[in-house]
Amino acid sequence: MNLLKVFIIMVIMPLQSFVEGNIHADIYNGLKNGNSKTLSKHFASTLSLSINKEESVYSKFQAELVLNDFFRANKITELKHLQKVAGNSSNKYLIYSLKTIKKSYRVFVKLIDIKGDFTISELRIE
Repeated sequence: MNLLKVFIIMVIMPLQSFVEGNIHADIYNGLKNGNSKTLSKHFASTLSLSINKEESVYSKFQAELVLNDFFRANKITELKHLQKVAGNSSNKYLIYSLKTIKKSYRVFVKLIDIKGDFTISELRIE
C-alpha cells in the first residue's frame, strides 16, 4: 500500500499538474491572442457564456463562434492573470483583466472536472 502512495505522489500528481498547466496556458494564450479556437479546445459540450451581460448557454461550436465575433470586434491589447481559486477538487476559477482598444474587461473562467479532465463550463467577459 505504501508503494502505491509513493507512486501516486511521484508520478500521477505531477502529471495532473502538467495537464492543468496546459489548460491554463491555453486559456491565457487564447485570451491574449483573441483566439476562440484555442479556448474552444477546452470547452465543455455546453457552456454558459456571458459577454457584456448577455448570457446564454451554448454548444461548444456556438460558443466558439460567439467568442470569435467578440474577438474580431475587440482587439486585445493586454491580458493579466489576476487570480486562480480552487473551489474544491472538482471546480477551479480563473480571473483575468483583459484590455482592448475600446474598453477593459474582467474575465471569469470556471473549470470543472469531468472524468479527470478539466473543461471550461462557464466564461464571462464583463
